[in-house]
Amino acid sequence: MVVVEERNARKSPIAGEEIGAVVMRAARVLAANGKKIVEFQPDEANKNIWLPLVTGRSGTLRAPAVLIGATLYVGFSEELYQRLGEERGGTA
Repeated sequence: MVVVEERNARKSPIAGEEIGAVVMRAARVLAANGKKIVEFQPDEANKNIWLPLVTGRSGTLRAPAVLIGATLYVGFSEELYQRLGEERGGTA
């Protein structure tokens, strides 16, 4: 896998309108929400629904956030990263 872009969220957090720009680059988003994984297709029309799922308490994009192909993975849960490994054809 080739890393196209990497950003340290502590040094340069993703906030405000930039969150929407990152999310809208994806065709689908998988977000860890407690013990559940929420999957959605981002759309400006449903932004009020998905924005809280990808935003942390500080108002920035939750970490970790990984865009692979057309899928954005947001937040951490073991199940989420197991799915990432399965979709990538390996094990996580």
